[in-house]
Amino acid sequence: MMKKKYCIIPGLAVILLLLSACESGGKLQIFNHCSYPAYIRVENMDQKTIPAGESVSYNIDTDTQNIFTGEVKKKLKIWMVGETYSIFDEGQNIYTDSTWIEVKAGKTYSIYLNPNRASVKIVNNSTQIITQAEIWQHSPLTYYQVGIMYNILPGESRFLRVDYGTDYYYQVELYLQDESHYTFVDGEEILGVDEQYLVTFNGE
Repeated sequence: MMKKKYCIIPGLAVILLLLSACESGGKLQIFNHCSYPAYIRVENMDQKTIPAGESVSYNIDTDTQNIFTGEVKKKLKIWMVGETYSIFDEGQNIYTDSTWIEVKAGKTYSIYLNPNRASVKIVNNSTQIITQAEIWQHSPLTYYQVGIMYNILPGESRFLRVDYGTDYYYQVELYLQDESHYTFVDGEEILGVDEQYLVTFNGE
């Protein structure tokens, strides 16, 4: 009888060892260190908004990892768009809105969004559609259009990330459904990193 007990105990130990080695799922935490919101989406999951100075998390489903499967990992596409942040692809030397990440079972990953852009934001508080919004950059030697947005509905807001600097400012031209035209410009509004030129249009 005693021999049977000694045979069972090592068997239980092996089972407990296998159970303790089983891991599934990973966790992704994103911290927004910018002064303005950021917008995040992972694969086909719901988009989340991260207010300034806050964070969100995603639980990532993976296959179960144990000593028989070896390391389990999952490759995911992630979109990260901040009002004053853009992903910078060093290989391509360009700004982009998406990248790929790899999540391993049982692991927690942290991503920190540190500001690296400025932005121009337009808030339409009028009852008309802003059919076209042009953003122009002024510098001592140049004047050119850096972006354009179409059909900003009443109550809607849009933003455009722009370069920051010390010797240029931005001008906004708004065109409405009734063909009226409004100009917003402030030569003193020199945008630094993590700063935003806010244009609130009330219809006047």
